[in-house]
Parts: sequence; C-alpha cells; structure tokens
Amino acid sequence: MEFDVEKLKGLKRKINITIPEEVMTKRVDDAYKVLNHQVKIPGFRPGKIPQKILEKQIPMQSFTEMFQKLMQEFYDEAVHKSGLKPVGQPEIDHAGLQDIKKDEPLKFSVTLDVKPELKVKDYKGLKFKKKEAVVEDKEIEETLVKVLSRHGSLEEMPADYAVQDGDILTLDFDGTMNGEELEDGCAKDFELRVGEKKMLSGFEDQLIGHTQNEDFEIKVILPANWNQKMRRISFPVPGVATEKQEDDRAIFKVKIKKTRKLHLPELTDKIAEREGFDTVAELRRAIKIDLQNHKDQQEEIKIKEDIFNILVKDAETPPPDSLVERELKFMIEGMKYQITQSGMKLEDSGFEPDKAAKEWRDKAIFNTTGYMMLESVAAAENIHVTQQDMETEYELLAKQMKQKVEDIQKRIMSNPDSMSQTATKILGQKAMNFIYSNCEFNFYKDG
Repeated sequence: MEFDVEKLKGLKRKINITIPEEVMTKRVDDAYKVLNHQVKIPGFRPGKIPQKILEKQIPMQSFTEMFQKLMQEFYDEAVHKSGLKPVGQPEIDHAGLQDIKKDEPLKFSVTLDVKPELKVKDYKGLKFKKKEAVVEDKEIEETLVKVLSRHGSLEEMPADYAVQDGDILTLDFDGTMNGEELEDGCAKDFELRVGEKKMLSGFEDQLIGHTQNEDFEIKVILPANWNQKMRRISFPVPGVATEKQEDDRAIFKVKIKKTRKLHLPELTDKIAEREGFDTVAELRRAIKIDLQNHKDQQEEIKIKEDIFNILVKDAETPPPDSLVERELKFMIEGMKYQITQSGMKLEDSGFEPDKAAKEWRDKAIFNTTGYMMLESVAAAENIHVTQQDMETEYELLAKQMKQKVEDIQKRIMSNPDSMSQTATKILGQKAMNFIYSNCEFNFYKDG
C-alpha cells in the first residue's frame, strides 16, 4: 500500500492513503459475485447474470458499506506501519467515493489526533504530610447516639415547646434567592432531625428556639454547586477547584407543623445485637474502625488531588483537541444524568450545554492533561486494564444506578466513547494508586 503522513497544527496528522487498482478491481468483482446470487433479473438465473448487466442495474457506488470497510482496513494498516498513536475518532474523507472507478486506485485521507510523548518525572517517592486518623471518644459517642436513635421512642411536644437540638420536626419551607424561587427549594410536610446537618449549612441551627405554627425566616449561604453547578464526575481525582464565585444567599420562609422529641434507650448488649454485634464493646470497636477508615479515605483523596495537580503542572504538552472534546462531552452528559436523576426535567433545570461547553473547557483541558500523564505512568509501569477490572466497574455502576449489570455493560460496550472513557478512568485509578502507594508520608496529628 502507499501512504504518507502530513504534520498539521499541534498534534493533528493527516494520512494520505492510496488503495491500489488491483485491490479495487478484486473487491468490486467480489461484491458483484455476492450480489449475483441475491438479485433477480428477468431472463437470468440467480448467479448467472453477466456482471456488465449488473453494473448497469446497480452501479458500484451503491457498495458504500463495502468501500467504507475497505478504507478502514487500509487506514488501520497505515496507522500500524506509521507507528502513529491515534487518540479520539479519526475523520475519514469519503469525498473520493462520489467519483469512484473500478479499475482505478482510490485515494483518500484521514485526519487524526496523535498521543503526545509524555514523560512523567519523579513520580515515585513523592513526599507528603499525612494527617494521622485519630478517632476521639466524642466522635464515637456521637455515632452511638445516631445508632440509638434508630431504637428510640418519639414523644409529640406541645405547640408552645421551643425546638431544641436533636428534635424531629415536620415543617413547610419556601426558598428564594433575589426574589426568585429556588429549584428544589420548597417542600411541604418535610421531616428532619435538628443537628444531623442534612440541610444547607446554618439551616438547622436557626430552627432552634422556634415554636409550632410560627412564621419565621432563615437566611443561608448556598454552596457553590447548589444549582447543579459542575462538580467533577469522573475519576481520577481532579485537582482542587481554581474558580472563585460570589456567595449565593437564600431566604427560606419556614413554618414548623409538628415537633417530636426522641427519647434514646440505654446502650445495652441487646441493642448491639440488633446492630449485628454480640456486645457493646464490639459495637464501639466497629464504629471506631469505620470512623478511622473514613478519615483515612478523606486524607487519601486530598493527597491524590495534590498528586493530580503536580502531574498537570509538570506536563510539557497540552492534550489533543479530540480528547478535550470527549472529556467535555462526558462532563456535560454526566451533568444531564445528575439532573434527570434528581427528578428534574432537563428543560426546567436551566442547564445550557453550549454555555457549559465554553465555561468548562479549561477544566476539561486540565482533567485530560492529568489523564494523559497518568497513562504515561501506566505505560512506564506496565499497568493495564483487565477484563476483571471492566467487570468490576460494570458491577459498581450497576449498584450506583440501581440497574442490571448486563444493561450497564451493553450500554457502555455499544458506545466507543463510553468504552474508551471507562477504560481511561480505570487505568487512571490504577496508575494513581501506584503513585500513592509509592509516596513517602510524614504523619502528623491535629493540634
């Protein structure tokens, strides 16, 4: 075969390929032989129709699928022989099919992005301070209160009772910002326990001291992602956010309709047995281990964010456009999924994909740069994605989305971009875990 490679701007390359005349002739003749047994022309038996007759009835331009497969075949061979490492989907120029001839070579071109040659320096032995996971007795006792609350009894309080920390309330609230109603900011007969911190920061604290049927206002600062603003939705762990936004402040009109006080039982072995343990001591140990693991995980995530930032900072080459576009698409589709999962219609959410694509482009470049660096680490350390890795990921996604594993697998495998993104995610996780496991930690305690 004949081909040559043109270097375009940045990481783009153009491969000019020529399919020889003899290959074209053979493939066309073979296609007509198959067709000869499939069509019916009066006066001829199946398989005995002269090819010249077939060519008049069915021009070779109708063999679009066959020619596309042939072009893909020669493209794959050219990539292999050239040593190029393409990323993203190539753009094949099919213009030559419009004036194709049987006994002439077919010339076409393919434009693609190539993976840059990245070298990650000094990724082994990175030094970090790591907070030691120390669990205080106070934290264990707070968790035990939550355990006991599952076995407690409720007492309905009189209308003039002032709300205290730990009370269970039924209330109505309507939230607004700048006079406009908040999305998902209104509720009727909403139940919450004061102090569990499940509402916006500061909301529950301002309920304390109020009584039933009293109309009052609560003012809070909304978190940065309150209105479905973009959060990182794919792994590896991204770097810390660099964008700063003004605080959004909301006002909630509230009315408490019912107040109940939770009376906790005594902590006994019987309660521990209901929780799956033989004794109170075993329950306490399990709580302590769980709290330690949680703190370790949070510290690990923080350090991995720092590692990701270091990798991006050390990258000498920006990512190709096709990978950035794929990451943007993934981010946008992820946000759409989050919105629909919340029960909100996409058209009512105020989310604008085109606007998001512009605003999130820098973040997509940042993420993609980090992924490329992690892929370079994986290549250097011979880290690969196995079939078992993929199956584990399918199971995890199925559990998160409450769907069947086979449905998740089918959907991902049917979409090349999803398949590639999933593999990139897993490879990045494994490379990040390798770097983390080779870090040197200087442990310290708070205070």
